[in-house]
Amino acid sequence: MSVPNTDAQSTPPFLDAAALQALTVLLEETPPQVVLAAFQGIDDGDAALFFVMCGQLKGESDGSTLASHTGKIFAMLPFNRQISIAEKVTTTEIVDAERATQVWDELVAKIEETLQRTTFLGAGTTNLAQLLSHMDIADQNRLLEALGERQPEVVDNVSERLFTFEDLSDLGDDAIKTILQVLDKPTLALALHNAPAAVHDRFFENMSALQAEAVETETAQLTFEQTQIADTARQSVVSLVRNFAGKGLLKID
Repeated sequence: MSVPNTDAQSTPPFLDAAALQALTVLLEETPPQVVLAAFQGIDDGDAALFFVMCGQLKGESDGSTLASHTGKIFAMLPFNRQISIAEKVTTTEIVDAERATQVWDELVAKIEETLQRTTFLGAGTTNLAQLLSHMDIADQNRLLEALGERQPEVVDNVSERLFTFEDLSDLGDDAIKTILQVLDKPTLALALHNAPAAVHDRFFENMSALQAEAVETETAQLTFEQTQIADTARQSVVSLVRNFAGKGLLKID
């Protein structure tokens, strides 16, 4: 049995280029948290129809961008809603054009309304990082350690904003040498795999020729599976730096 070629389907008549562009711009300018708030009052069946319509437009230039936006919105919904909407998507194959137009217009209006009556203060983890940036790093670490017992994923996110792997390029020679004294070779090699040139150079500038050769050899021998956890190794290096800085063993400018 042949499968219908959905790519050959034309854009639904009620979704003209202006409508597609308007919604694409709206989603680009609206924080995802606000869009999610708008979906709280939307029936799962209507949400399913909306997502299906956006997905069907992926062949158009604006539609492709729109499908990407709505796909990310779906991924951010609570898991139980994802399941409910997914079930309804599987049964949403035909729809009355008038009903489709109504759902489309109502969802667009709901997003616009939510945006107008919502004051977005920014991402919570970004706000916390900004607040903690005025504290001594030892106090930062103490607070984050206590917070980590309740929300470890939040702590990781905040820590990354307070001091990033890229910030290592700004460390002084003494700080880099301190890190090199305690960081094991496999972790260092993995962390430096495809690392920004500025960070890579800061470490190699402070290595002996023998040490640099050993790290380069270790890096060259990394398997594909190992390289997939390079970000974890980098976070380990960042955590080490923050801990040492909190204990006064090195200085973060």
